[in-house]
Amino acid sequence: MRAVIVDDEPIMIRSFKRYTADIPDFEICGEFEDSQDARDFILENPVDAAFLDIEMPELSGLELAKELKAARPDLLIVFVTAYDSYIKESNEIGADYYVVKPYSHDTMKTVVAKLNKLLPAVAETRKKDIAIHTFGRFSVMAEDKPVSMVGKTKEILALIVSYMGREISNEELYTTIWENRVCDNAHMKVYYNALKRLRDALEKAEISDLLLSTGRGQMLNTKICRSDLADWLEEYRRAASKRTKNKLRAADTEFMKEYSWGMDRLEALIREL
Repeated sequence: MRAVIVDDEPIMIRSFKRYTADIPDFEICGEFEDSQDARDFILENPVDAAFLDIEMPELSGLELAKELKAARPDLLIVFVTAYDSYIKESNEIGADYYVVKPYSHDTMKTVVAKLNKLLPAVAETRKKDIAIHTFGRFSVMAEDKPVSMVGKTKEILALIVSYMGREISNEELYTTIWENRVCDNAHMKVYYNALKRLRDALEKAEISDLLLSTGRGQMLNTKICRSDLADWLEEYRRAASKRTKNKLRAADTEFMKEYSWGMDRLEALIREL
């Protein structure tokens, strides 16, 4: 779960981070003291849940929640406040949980556990039919329409896909695709320009959530897509006999066949099974 915390008191943000630090599969992808900054970030990035203080300067947590729900009805909203007098307004907005300060570590574990139970249904509401083809020529289809990408922009996404939801650093993306080039800030501008074109292409196809940016690099959001690679790896994993595996391996030469790194990536995935 990717979450943001919004509170105009830095000490409260630190407390929230401390109480959620050891919760599995819970990532704080943004922390904000300003509601408007939080709004801009949430609307431009893949976020599953927003933990909002209510009494904030300029734009209150209630006002922020209304704006977010209008633009992102799938977003999970949790109010974290020192007051219990806003429960009625919280219910009217459709918030998913209401926490009164001070709270405990156990409270946060309970809240996150309940939110996790809501995530599958939330993912289904935001999910488009995204199909990724890796055997043969690489392509991405959204609602049976090809996503328009060319050149290095397309290759960046192909390499990210080949990591099947694991993080790949920006430096490794650059050195793999732009072979034999120096990896420094000046040379990597070409990569960041291509990455921006990729984000623009995904945004145009209304599947921007397919690409998850981390502090170090990029990841594929495997929760909202299907791929022939995932199916192939599952079939390989289940193959009981060497003969069956050899038959499956016959498809290897077709994996990402237009890219020089394709075979190496498939071999690495097989070793990880």
